[in-house]
Amino acid sequence: MTLRKFLISLLVVAASSGFAFGQTLQVWTTFEGPSLEWLRGQAEAFTAGFGVPVNVVQIAFGDMEASIFRAAPQGEAADVFHGVAHDWIGNLATAGVLADMSGYATTAYLEDLAEQARLAFTFAGRLFGLPAYVEGPALYVNTDLVTTLPETYEEMIATAQALTTADTFGFMLDASNFYYSYVYLRTFGGAVFGRDANGDLIPDDVQLANEGAVRGAQALRDLRYRYDLLPSGVGYDVANGLFIDGQLGMFYTGPWEAANYVNAGLNFIVMPIPPLADGTQFGGFMGVQGVAVNQFSSNKVDAANFAKWLTRADAQVSLAQATSRIPASMAAVAQVADDPVIAGFGRALQTAEPMPNIPKMGQVWGPAINAVTVIMDDPDADIAATLQQAVDEILSN
Repeated sequence: MTLRKFLISLLVVAASSGFAFGQTLQVWTTFEGPSLEWLRGQAEAFTAGFGVPVNVVQIAFGDMEASIFRAAPQGEAADVFHGVAHDWIGNLATAGVLADMSGYATTAYLEDLAEQARLAFTFAGRLFGLPAYVEGPALYVNTDLVTTLPETYEEMIATAQALTTADTFGFMLDASNFYYSYVYLRTFGGAVFGRDANGDLIPDDVQLANEGAVRGAQALRDLRYRYDLLPSGVGYDVANGLFIDGQLGMFYTGPWEAANYVNAGLNFIVMPIPPLADGTQFGGFMGVQGVAVNQFSSNKVDAANFAKWLTRADAQVSLAQATSRIPASMAAVAQVADDPVIAGFGRALQTAEPMPNIPKMGQVWGPAINAVTVIMDDPDADIAATLQQAVDEILSN
């Protein structure tokens, strides 16, 4: 969409609501560093274009959700929240503190969104924010160690075994962390929750102990006890350090590590975990972050317009170029396809699933982490029984 057309669409929204521009727009953001500078630049451009003053305040990521809960009903929160994680949406929407954005999002914006990104900000059939960027794990490959990229998962395992020597390691992930290990359970047929005919998550349909989840957990356990790739006691920090030191060929983690690897002088690429020999694609969790509007804002039209401004494709491109964040807009992803890191994560996340955004997800983490820890630490533990115990605990809470 051209800037002129975008301006016209914003003015139509304002005119139809009888709103007069000019009131200062308050924005809370979790951004810091270059991301915060990008946001301030976008705010200045919005003010210059539309005459709406914008005040940006940085809030720590860990404090944002609670701050919205506490302050919004009291009229003390900002008008716009930027850097909202999609897995907050269910709790915040249930509390009534987020505005329904369904009427503000244009058809063009929605059609350009990756489907999983749209679902991530959808709760009870309504859109409670505008997705801006996505993130999640993919496979980092040290190309000095892995000179021929594996085309299948089976080839990846064989390559990893060949690289596992007294001095180097082939493949690692933080298997006892459910955020990372879920890629195995889901790829083989498990799921956290089922969905109904409308695509809404079903809180009482926990699918972490079905046949596919059991197969996936067995494949995860095989990494340690069959293929000897994951030494006991080696967690995320150790594996990450080995990759930085050039001693690990392949590591499954997220875009937040890319700058560290560049600074370490590593030659690497980012790619999806290769598919199984039968063509099944790997896909684990993904996160989506974006912009939401305070339901209690007295400046809701300007707030919605600024949210749209921040999530237009051109803005997502400039954010990606400034910070290597992966756009939620498919058009924006295409425009930054020459960035190998962004493009690699873009491919990997095409088959990923947003972490469930319903309140019940809060009951999943503890039992699920306990289950994968037992499965990885005890080679004799019954996988099906261990997963079923986790499901029973989730459903009983």
